[in-house]
Amino acid sequence: MYEKQKKDIIDTGRALYDRGMLVGTDGNMSIRVSEDELLITASGVCKGKLTEDLICLTDMKGNIKEGPKPARDIMMHLAVYESRPKSQAVVHAHPPAATGWAMTKLLPDRMILPEITFNLGGIAVTDFALPTTDEVPATVRRALAGKPSCGALILANHGATTWGQDIEAAFYRMETLEMYVKALAVSKLLGTQRYLTEKEEEKVNRLIHT
Repeated sequence: MYEKQKKDIIDTGRALYDRGMLVGTDGNMSIRVSEDELLITASGVCKGKLTEDLICLTDMKGNIKEGPKPARDIMMHLAVYESRPKSQAVVHAHPPAATGWAMTKLLPDRMILPEITFNLGGIAVTDFALPTTDEVPATVRRALAGKPSCGALILANHGATTWGQDIEAAFYRMETLEMYVKALAVSKLLGTQRYLTEKEEEKVNRLIHT
């Protein structure tokens, strides 16, 4: 069952691995395949070497229906689906630049790059939570509450998570997030950042809604 969705997960895992956004057995991906079912990568496997038998089918409470033990971060995925019910795929990765920013509190609270608004709709940041514990989904829900347009999440001292209408969209958002924090780091190395003015922000927001 779900051969196409499994292939999409395999292709995305290879792309993340090839681009250096995952190393070793880091990260995990999922696709919601029905109202009550989820495909998610298995625990402790390299995402650049996935095969169909390394993808697990669970219900939306994390109970295994078919396949191996799911990723230990499954509750984080379920918290995203709960907070973003229209999303159909979630990608969790440790891209170096975004993970570096996750180790700081330097992300700006003002618009600095229109593409972030266009492609991500904003970035939320969680408090620190011990990975794979119940603290993680709780911090995810808190970070996303009241931010319906946000499409990316920086997990404090951990990594990043993105989502979308399919796994390709979630992957593109992860690429956009990594590009953004790299560019922001360069601007800080150069010693200054040019934030958009309120008038410029209004123009960007109008363009999005036209």
